[in-house]
Amino acid sequence: MLFFVLLIGQEQSTAQVSSNQTILWRGFEHSWTYNHRINRLGNYVEVSENKIYGSHASASGLGADSTYYTSHYTFIESKNIGFRTGVVSIKLYGKEKQLLTKRIEVSIPATEGMKNKEQYITLLNGFDLKAVDRADKIQLLRLSVEDAEYAPAINEIRFYLKAALVVNCQSLECSRFNQHSTYDLKVHYLIAAGDKTELLSTPKTLTKNYPWGRKNEYHHTAEKHYLTGEKDKGYNNAALGIKSIALTLNTAHWTVEYNNNVTPLSYDASTSRMDFSLDLFFKEWQQGMKTHSARPGLSKFSSKKKGWGVLDMGILLLQFRDAKITHKKHSGSLYWPGNNATSSDPDSESKRELIFPE
Repeated sequence: MLFFVLLIGQEQSTAQVSSNQTILWRGFEHSWTYNHRINRLGNYVEVSENKIYGSHASASGLGADSTYYTSHYTFIESKNIGFRTGVVSIKLYGKEKQLLTKRIEVSIPATEGMKNKEQYITLLNGFDLKAVDRADKIQLLRLSVEDAEYAPAINEIRFYLKAALVVNCQSLECSRFNQHSTYDLKVHYLIAAGDKTELLSTPKTLTKNYPWGRKNEYHHTAEKHYLTGEKDKGYNNAALGIKSIALTLNTAHWTVEYNNNVTPLSYDASTSRMDFSLDLFFKEWQQGMKTHSARPGLSKFSSKKKGWGVLDMGILLLQFRDAKITHKKHSGSLYWPGNNATSSDPDSESKRELIFPE
C-alpha cells in the first residue's frame, strides 16, 4: 500500500468574542434529493475576527442538485473557563480503496487565560472535506481529538488529532485509469481550559449499525439516551460536545443523506443526569429520487446499492459550576450546478454569522 498524508498548514482563530465565550459544535444533518459522490461535505462553527460563524459545505460530482442541512451548536459563557478555537488543514492523498490515515500533533501558543490549568478539554468543532481532483464515493471517515496538555517550558498547548479516510469510484463517470484520490480536509477544534473545581467532563461512546437493501427504503428516528456525570450539586449547568465521529460502510457508496448530531434535552443538576437525543444516520438511496428530485433529467440515471453501515460518536458531558449555556440550531439550503465543478467554488458553501445570545 502506497499513500501519503501531509500536514499542509495550520490555522487558528486569534480573535475571540471574548476569552470566556465560545461556540460548541453538536453536529449536523445533510441531505440531497438524489444520491451522489462526495465532492465536498462539511459542517463547522468558528470564531473569526471577533465574529461567530456557522457553515455548511456541499458539492456533488457530475449531477447538479439541491442540499438541505441543519447545523447544531451551543453558546457557552463562563468567567472561570478559557476557550480557544482553531482549524487544522491536512492533505489526504493515496490510492482508492486504501486507508489514508494520520495522527497529527497540533501546538498553539497559550494565551494568558489558558496557562497552568488543571485540564485542557479538546473537542471537535466540525470539519470540511473537499475533493482536489474529482469526487469519490465514501467508504470510511473517522475524526477524533485527544485532550490537550500545557507545556510551560515553551508556553504551548499541544494535542493530537486523528483522521482516516477510505474512498473509491466505480461509477461510469469515473476514470478507469486514474486510481488515486486527493482530498483536502480541515478539522475545526475547541479547547476549554479550566480547573476541576469549575469544570468536569464525562465521556460516552455510542454506536448504531444496520443493513439496507434495494427494495425497502430504510427510515430512521433519533434515539434517546442519557449520561450521568459527577454527582456534585455544585455543577449547575451542562453541555454536550463531540470528541469523535466515524462512518464505516461495507464498501464505497453514493450518499443521499448523512446525519451526525447530538441534542441536549434536559439536565438535572441534583443527579448530574443529562438526557439527550442522538441522530446517527447514513442513507445510500431513497424512493422517488429518479423522478422527484431537484434535477429529474439527471437523477433518472441514479441507482441503488444494498449494503450496511456502522456509525459511532464519542460525546462528552461538560459540567460547569458557573456558566451561561444556550443550545441552538439553524437550517438552510444550497444549490450546486454539478458538472464536476471545483469543490472550492463559492456555491459549495453556506456561511452564516451567528449572534451570541444576550
